[in-house]
Amino acid sequence: MARKTDADIFARIKSDHDLIRSLLDKTEKANGSGRSVFEELQRELWAHSKVEENVFYASLRKAKEAKSETIEGLNEHHLINGLLDELNAMKTTDSGWSEKLQVLGELVRHHLDEEEEELFEEAKDYLDDGRAAELGGVYADRKDKMMAGLAPL
Repeated sequence: MARKTDADIFARIKSDHDLIRSLLDKTEKANGSGRSVFEELQRELWAHSKVEENVFYASLRKAKEAKSETIEGLNEHHLINGLLDELNAMKTTDSGWSEKLQVLGELVRHHLDEEEEELFEEAKDYLDDGRAAELGGVYADRKDKMMAGLAPL
């Protein structure tokens, strides 16, 4: 059940997207010295994608209009996670780190823009305000738990 202070699912996801864009910018500007900000970006992307898949995408399973966009989103999450794994295995000073980070940035920004510009519109036709608010609360709770579990020791 959504708390009264919770934003709906669209506002929650948009807020995450804005944070991810900011962390991407910081990681890119760190120019190889931004391991800690990269790790923060990685945790945020992991948590966001898993919660988004299990709350938002799952709620659209029966929405025929959103099927193609959700499948594409799942595939992009998979590609993003692969790039994160590759970057995580590298030192920020390794040859190719910056270029791989650039590819990650391009893919992530494309993915976020596409969700906001296309999938949100399709989902708003399927989810009424009450359901969107309820999903926003579920999303917030799960994301908080996921981030707590991923927090560095």
